[in-house]
Amino acid sequence: MDRQYAGRPRSTDIQCEVIHMSQPEGSSPPFHNPGEARAQAKADKAYRKAQRPWYKKKRYILGLALVALVVIIAVSTGGDGDGPKVVSPADPLSGTREPGAQPAFPGATAKDAVAQAGETVDAEGLRITTTGLVDGDDTLGPTLCTTVTYDNQSGRPAPFNGGFDWKLQSPNGAILSNTFTGSDNLLRSGELAPGGKMTADVCFDAGQGKPPGQYVVLLDPTFRFGSDRIAWVNAR
Repeated sequence: MDRQYAGRPRSTDIQCEVIHMSQPEGSSPPFHNPGEARAQAKADKAYRKAQRPWYKKKRYILGLALVALVVIIAVSTGGDGDGPKVVSPADPLSGTREPGAQPAFPGATAKDAVAQAGETVDAEGLRITTTGLVDGDDTLGPTLCTTVTYDNQSGRPAPFNGGFDWKLQSPNGAILSNTFTGSDNLLRSGELAPGGKMTADVCFDAGQGKPPGQYVVLLDPTFRFGSDRIAWVNAR
């Protein structure tokens, strides 16, 4: 019987040859256990992920989405982009001044809206007025105070903060924070509804002896309704 099939390929040899020929060139060899198959699948997935174009990768997509969100917020909260404007000059003959116009003060920038004490500045519909500085209650030390009026014509709630938004620049250039003394009607913090109007005092520590000269009341909001500072120049 062995002589009858001598020289002929056996069926098992034919099957092995068929299996070997059916595998495409360059394909992975057969796996000996499920662990090898899983490892190869993970490697294939990582390779395909690495070959994706940069704009399809998750970290780039998330970064682009964050940039788009920042742009949307900036556009939605930026108003008309014109910045604060003086709308009711104390001197009717002086006309309406744009940000950066006179009267100037040491440290002023081109983006600052500079007004005189008593003038109203419109910051994207929120109209703000400060009076000239006066001596405040000196029980706990000398103070200088201004009366602030908010008139919200913006059509949306307007935040205010008497504790952080307001500062005073003294004649020697020192920037003074406000104080919690000097008046019984100090400006607190909160929101002013559309169409609302309120008046309160902002006071500053004048421990340097209230020297005469140019004082500047500065509004630099923590939560900005605009991108620029507002300054009211006072002469004492």
